[in-house]
Amino acid sequence: MKHMKLTRIMGLLMVSAIAAAMIAACSSDSEVIIQTVVVEKSVKGDTVVETVIVTEKGDTIVQEVKGDTVVETVIVTEKGDKVVQTVVVNATAVPAEETFYGLPLPVVPDDVGTAPAPKSASGTIELRAGLELRLSGLPEEGGGLGSSITEKMFTTDSGGNAVNLLADSWELATDLSSVTITLKEGVEFHGGFGEMTADDVVWSYNRGNPGTNPESATDGGANWISFLGDNLVTAVDSKTVKFTIATFDPRWQTLLLGQSGLALGVHSKAAFDEKGEDWARENLIGTGPYSVTNYQRDDVMELAAVEGHYRITPDAKIYIARSIPDEAVAEAALQTGAVDISQVPLRNMTAMQKAGFVTVSAGAGSFHSISFSGNYWESEHYIDKTPLNNSFGNGTFKDSPWMGRNDGEHEEEMENARLVRTALSLAIDRDLISEVLFAGAAWPNYVYGADINNPNWQEKWATPYDTTLAGEMLDQAGYPKDSNGIRFEMPFFIRIGRGDEEIGTAVVGMWRELGVDMQEWKAQYQTYRPNLVGRTAVAPWIHSAGAESPQAPWDWPVMGNSECSRGRGGFNIGIEIKELCDFYVEMSAEGDIAKRNELRNANVEFLAHWMPVIGTVARPNVALANPNKLLSWDMPLNIREAAYHHPEFIKLVK
Repeated sequence: MKHMKLTRIMGLLMVSAIAAAMIAACSSDSEVIIQTVVVEKSVKGDTVVETVIVTEKGDTIVQEVKGDTVVETVIVTEKGDKVVQTVVVNATAVPAEETFYGLPLPVVPDDVGTAPAPKSASGTIELRAGLELRLSGLPEEGGGLGSSITEKMFTTDSGGNAVNLLADSWELATDLSSVTITLKEGVEFHGGFGEMTADDVVWSYNRGNPGTNPESATDGGANWISFLGDNLVTAVDSKTVKFTIATFDPRWQTLLLGQSGLALGVHSKAAFDEKGEDWARENLIGTGPYSVTNYQRDDVMELAAVEGHYRITPDAKIYIARSIPDEAVAEAALQTGAVDISQVPLRNMTAMQKAGFVTVSAGAGSFHSISFSGNYWESEHYIDKTPLNNSFGNGTFKDSPWMGRNDGEHEEEMENARLVRTALSLAIDRDLISEVLFAGAAWPNYVYGADINNPNWQEKWATPYDTTLAGEMLDQAGYPKDSNGIRFEMPFFIRIGRGDEEIGTAVVGMWRELGVDMQEWKAQYQTYRPNLVGRTAVAPWIHSAGAESPQAPWDWPVMGNSECSRGRGGFNIGIEIKELCDFYVEMSAEGDIAKRNELRNANVEFLAHWMPVIGTVARPNVALANPNKLLSWDMPLNIREAAYHHPEFIKLVK
């Protein structure tokens, strides 16, 4: 059934069997026929089990042998007579598994080849960038490549713990209402724009926070609004700044003011004042160990190492990132030595390792979730209680079985919509997606933001693959198949990149089998973002946004900004649910980790019941590097999903 389904779902991959040709040793006067033998191997514990199937003129011999040797039976023809010969050979060694987060990665082959000679110049590292290569010298427009161009108050160590960066020291108010940070002395901006002061920090964060600048579109705007609200960051003196906190967030050092988190860093106010807004937009001036020497939006970015930088002078003197949207083109660039490092699909990882490439990773993973957009259940703003103008009145609601009105007057509608969403989750074959698209390296994700490998996970929250039960739920919800086998129509936005495209295509095929008339479209994320920020999105969509990553601690309040009205003015995943605000506020205010875990359990229980967002799979984020160029890349643990970051830690082969 699964092999039939591979063809029906997407036609994405062709699964091929490996045939081996064997020649049996015979006497000198024998006529030898070369037999085609299909070998299937499996591993049970420490024992190799090899099944050999031999076909000779319609005759088949199947033999299974356990142990340290494998017996292969070969039929040859000697002067017209069939002779059965047995050859004993050594069993194939089973390579040790690499793991990420306790799960297997594709196995490194034994017969590893030699990677190509790099085409990049000496002292230069060249990488494949993501789909969108966008920088800006305006804080409200994000950008800054983590700590490499612009820097933040903190960074993380190899364990993901916060350590000081631009901050020299800090003091958190006992009532958690503010944090006061003393800045490092002698930190210089690129381009001769002087030493960083409190004025630069104040200017950067007040322009970047959508709560104080409604025009801001910086990454993670909802988190900034939640954390700071409309409170201005202020200068105590030239080297001291004060952040007044609207809602305390235990992730304030790592996610919000830390290098591995969101994009808002410290930019040069002096450059803006001297050169103007248009110049500043195109010329990013930061304090990091790299400065920008060439930048073409969504094309190329070239950086030069800052000699004598206050914390590190990069080994790679020139860093070049190229935007290569197409996976096949990116893989070919790696194979030919045109780029030194690139992400490639996990299903191709083994073949690329066999060709001599090595893996690099920041220890991060991604959830791939589907938001049932349009479930804006809040009627008033969570904080100021002003009425909300949601999408309920736009005429689409009656045609949207996945949506329900949580107004106390539509309980049946809410229940039927819950059944629809649960049925759609049941109809996703997550194991098949992992097997086909990720070479088995991905793992099921059922509930938004809840990783099945976390010790706190409970199996009762899972929705295992069951199309029969899914069909029954849709019937119960009032959506039986019509004469054409269709239950209802559903638009579906598939974001190009970050692994969403192929997963989304697979899910579309599975839901069509269930009788849903899927109307999908694929485009860049920026196409759909205005609907998310404006809370007008009603089409379900697949994404790896929100709820952080599989490696995030269970007690983190990972939702409640982009999933409810508290974050209005910033990014949203297509739903607004008061209970998710409540969980966030309660978890943020709770100082006891065990109690935060209990609150998180209640949060997962709520999501597993109502299913406003469902998971598909989670996967590790790894990249491949040419070992003829890259000696090492020891990155801080990434608390988000990037496969690589902080290029100042790259060491090149000399």
